[in-house]
Amino acid sequence: TFSADQQTRQSRIVNELSPIEKRIAVLVGRPNLTDEENNELTERIAARGRLNVELAELAAELSTQEVSDFGAIQQAIPAGHALLTWVDVISREGNLQEHWACVLTFDGEPFWASLPGSGENGKWTKVDVQLPGKLRESLTQPVPPSNLQESIEQLRRQRIEPVLTHLKENGITQLYVVGVEQMAGLPVEVIAPEFTISYIPSGTFLARLPEKPNFENSLFAVGDPIYEIEKAKQRELTALPPHGLLIDALAPGGKAEELGLNPGQVLLQYAESKLNSIDDLRAAIQTASEAGAKTAAVILWRVDDGDKATEQVVEFPVGPLGVILSPDPAPIALANRRESEALFASISRGDVWRDLPGTRYEVQKLRELFPNATVLLDNKASEAVVDSLRNSGDLGLFRYLHFATHGKGNSVTAFESKLILSQDQPKDEIKPGEPWYNNEISAREVLDFWNLNADLVTLSACQTGLGRQGGGEGLLGFAQAFLLSGARSVCLSLWEVDDIATALLMQRFYQNLLGQRDGLISPMPKAKALEEAKHWLRNLNATEATALTAKLTGGIARGTRSEKKFKLPPPSTPTEIAAGDDYKPYARPHYWSAFILIGEPE
Repeated sequence: TFSADQQTRQSRIVNELSPIEKRIAVLVGRPNLTDEENNELTERIAARGRLNVELAELAAELSTQEVSDFGAIQQAIPAGHALLTWVDVISREGNLQEHWACVLTFDGEPFWASLPGSGENGKWTKVDVQLPGKLRESLTQPVPPSNLQESIEQLRRQRIEPVLTHLKENGITQLYVVGVEQMAGLPVEVIAPEFTISYIPSGTFLARLPEKPNFENSLFAVGDPIYEIEKAKQRELTALPPHGLLIDALAPGGKAEELGLNPGQVLLQYAESKLNSIDDLRAAIQTASEAGAKTAAVILWRVDDGDKATEQVVEFPVGPLGVILSPDPAPIALANRRESEALFASISRGDVWRDLPGTRYEVQKLRELFPNATVLLDNKASEAVVDSLRNSGDLGLFRYLHFATHGKGNSVTAFESKLILSQDQPKDEIKPGEPWYNNEISAREVLDFWNLNADLVTLSACQTGLGRQGGGEGLLGFAQAFLLSGARSVCLSLWEVDDIATALLMQRFYQNLLGQRDGLISPMPKAKALEEAKHWLRNLNATEATALTAKLTGGIARGTRSEKKFKLPPPSTPTEIAAGDDYKPYARPHYWSAFILIGEPE
């Protein structure tokens, strides 16, 4: 916890930063600045930089004060687990280098292994030093370079194989990785697939974990914020039916045309049967026919000119309806249609943030897994609504927090990584000692203002794992902010992630986490749950992936302005092309390895 002096310093920094941030936003938004305004902007950006450095130093100070002793850290490591970290010491001239791996288990002395380079007599070369960064850059590419596997094997030889025998002899199956300096921001599971991996900022964090929440599995989830404001005005996505079949067209001369139905209406129910698929409708018609019924009551759903959802009952003669139906369930089909319309309308507008329809599916599927869930969608997925829950203390009542939004990492300024929320809200005035509402939540705001009691916070967005290098504390950003605010663990991403792949991964992750998947007899620990979800995603073949993604919409990357509609990642090698339907579109590490778990893994 902060000392009185640290609290005073934090309050001063926060109160000074808020008006500076707002003034910068005002100046940057003006098309033409006077010389005086340009000078002011330069000065305020410099002042912001100095204050952010102070904040980063304060956070690192808090993380390192009263470091736990060696015995306390060992006691926090269960049998079968080990803490793994690396120490790279390089002189400014580069002519003196020391490279070590360190393994700590629940008993005994730390095991140190010297890491050999690829040069003569094991000397480290420039290529050796750059290898982690180059591999990470390769992993961020949807189509990897041809030497990706070679780079993975090189880094494994450099960082894992020197300690591999020791790990196996001690029966280690799970690693707590402290990824610092060159290894920060790299998914170690790519080079050590035989281990279950989770990440921690330090051994002290492991020794001082907050107590596990003792309340029920409650969920707070934010998804599908309004980014394309004109699209939202055109037709709000909240106006979706709960189920049903969308009428795409009418057969000429059919009963539906005769009774005055129109394309765009939804068949909710036929007789006593609720409709979720075309097979449901066929079965309902057959049942009515076999019962000798002459007519059947059909419940129709539509949105009127005022964007109000209405229902009506129409008596149909039993038999063919004379309609052409969308093969997808109506909520998905309508969301698809509206996304297509908005895409066409938005091409000339150059919106900064594209809508993320896959996030809607993602959080709605999560809602089904939780008996107690609060879900914010559309214009409710706003900074003001989230902050009202923070201000009331209600955010501290949720065991799981899940944000499925755009994200923007910042590897230069500590704690300036951001979650982008609904853009249809006006920016608020500065309130001393309170966050400034600018339709974003920064890591700094979480660090300064949030008070959680969460078992897991998931940031299902792009680049949420990035941050400024913090030396022995890894990357200073969302991970440290949420952990210092009371979360036991954080799941976040290391690069721009695909909307559809992420929605599939998250659904599987939470099913594992809650034990609500076929084949599971009990919930899985967090690290195991994420590991299995990654393994499942990377092994989906094209046929399976097509069937699953038919339920989703969009297909744009979280954090880009891509205007492409969804399609499976295409095969790029002769082997992948030859595999046909057995091709695994998400097998590339880019798709499955971006999300990592930082904090307590159980």
